[in-house]
Amino acid sequence: MRIAGKVQKAGALLWSDLKGLAKREIDFHRARPRTAILILTYRCDSRCKTCSMWRRDAGGEMEKELELSQWKAIVDKLSNEGIRVFELFGGNILLRKELVMELTRYLFGKGAIIHIPTNQLGLDDEIAEAMVNYVDTVYLSTDGTGNTQDAIRGIDGSERIGRDAVDRLLMKRRAARRQRGRLRIVCNCTVSKYNFDRLERIVEYAESKCFDEVHFEYAGEFRRPTVENSRILDITPEPHYLNEGESILVNREQAVVIKETLRKIRRKYASGPLKITTLNIDSMSLANLYKGSIPHKKCYLERCEVTVDPYGNMVACPFITNFILGNCLEGEFTKVWNGPRHKVFRKAQNSGRLPMCRNCILGVQWNHGIAKSLHRIYLTRFRPAITGT
Repeated sequence: MRIAGKVQKAGALLWSDLKGLAKREIDFHRARPRTAILILTYRCDSRCKTCSMWRRDAGGEMEKELELSQWKAIVDKLSNEGIRVFELFGGNILLRKELVMELTRYLFGKGAIIHIPTNQLGLDDEIAEAMVNYVDTVYLSTDGTGNTQDAIRGIDGSERIGRDAVDRLLMKRRAARRQRGRLRIVCNCTVSKYNFDRLERIVEYAESKCFDEVHFEYAGEFRRPTVENSRILDITPEPHYLNEGESILVNREQAVVIKETLRKIRRKYASGPLKITTLNIDSMSLANLYKGSIPHKKCYLERCEVTVDPYGNMVACPFITNFILGNCLEGEFTKVWNGPRHKVFRKAQNSGRLPMCRNCILGVQWNHGIAKSLHRIYLTRFRPAITGT
């Protein structure tokens, strides 16, 4: 009866999932955006092994970055197009502390849903209070505990900084009286060969620090030959997650360890208050993990999410930010979105002429078609009801 009851509950949720899936397909064919990534800065003070954004030449970038009034104008324009979900992304956006505090306040006032991923560097009491008051979800990048976190993030004291950050957020949250919802604090782990055998320790740390959720996401990487073969209009993409040295991906044996470990973690924490999210890795095969391949043909990202760079340019996607569709501050939205350059990019992507797309880790979250979407519904609704994991 217990299993039957869980299955019945899962079935009751299935209808809403299917309606959401149908709406997603309609938005794809209409190329109608529902979310936006606002890249406030490319500057970053981490030195992560799983990211190369910090390696870019940051000279002169501060002078070109948009001011608050310009970002407000962009938010207004996107809101008028029906976009309600915004992710503030970087680099380390906390390097623009005053902008983050004022922009989150402005977005909150417009009824937006706000997500912020952060490396925690610079997360002081003022930022913590702004997050608690205005943000819906903050993702604290946590790739290990102790020396492992320091080594992967490339900064001595990274683990201590992370512990202090979550303590500040929890303290501010206990004291806050919000008009809407409550800040979700997520322990976000990028899984790679550097920490594949330490995932249980990360969950134990998250439980001890009273996180709301733990998300396990797989590391992705692009190689130079793949990037060179993805030229569009003589523009060679410049992804900020380019690995030209030793691969960060796991091998086949390590991929098996990841799958088995996450299965064990889900079972152990299935009935507890700490929510464990492993969906993206669950959706990947062993070969996907050790080859770094993402076998999706369609790109929902370029059709359903607007990406704006620190200078107001609407760009093709978060990984091809030097292919500019147009400036978000200039002219009508529809003359840029679905405009001539956007159509050129879309044609190249749809025809398979961008081999980078086959290694785009964002595709795991975004680009699952109908069959994969049904598989994900099974993983989130029916598997837990049947197996308890």
